[in-house]
Amino acid sequence: MLPLIDTHIHLDAPELSGNGFALVAEAVAQGIGTFIVPGVRTAGWLPLLQQAEQHAEVLLAPGLHPAYADQWSPAAAAELVRMSQHHKVVAIGEIGLDGVCGPALERQETVFRAQLQIALEAGLPVLLHGRKATGRLLEILRELQIGQQAGGSWHGFSGSLPVAQELVRLGFKVGVGPILLRTSARKLPRAVVELPLESLLLETDLPDMAEQPEALLAVARKVAELRGCTLAEVVEVTTTTACELFGIDGMIL
Repeated sequence: MLPLIDTHIHLDAPELSGNGFALVAEAVAQGIGTFIVPGVRTAGWLPLLQQAEQHAEVLLAPGLHPAYADQWSPAAAAELVRMSQHHKVVAIGEIGLDGVCGPALERQETVFRAQLQIALEAGLPVLLHGRKATGRLLEILRELQIGQQAGGSWHGFSGSLPVAQELVRLGFKVGVGPILLRTSARKLPRAVVELPLESLLLETDLPDMAEQPEALLAVARKVAELRGCTLAEVVEVTTTTACELFGIDGMIL
């Protein structure tokens, strides 16, 4: 069976007290072969790159989370452009709009658009963050046709089936994480069942949504249960999809 790919895991999160990357070895032993770590703040980009260079299984998606959009500057933009050329960088993320925290949405949108342009110029997909701003985020994606040009994933998806179907039509994948394991989850299980398996990616969003990287296995098993297929099929299809989207074919096999 192919190894799983965690397409969104914050191994550098402060909550892990600097021990996040120490979790990699055990997770690999459990069948998780690759970890895509998104950026959040500008100060975290270089330390992430240094860690990725020490761990063959770790790949990066540097970007500025909308909650920290006020950190954007010409210097930050130039640094992100430089980072986008590194062989360990497979996406730009985690970028988007957040209606709950961060600066005004107008500022967030300016920064989001600037990062989308960097992704397009670098030929990289994007990891999208959307909270309480789904309508506006979809409008921007339709306008700029990012999905058709670069592709990407809406991370930590928890929305309705129509929104998920719209994302797929726009050229995006749907990031499925531990929200699927909640007994209260209603919308996401329907999307997991109704969407083509090829449109799904798996993630933990550790430490926000999971305590250990091995939670990815539980998510994969739940997808298999809901769809009435084997775990091996879920792993093969989602891993292949991630390899194709992020250009990492052959790196984990």
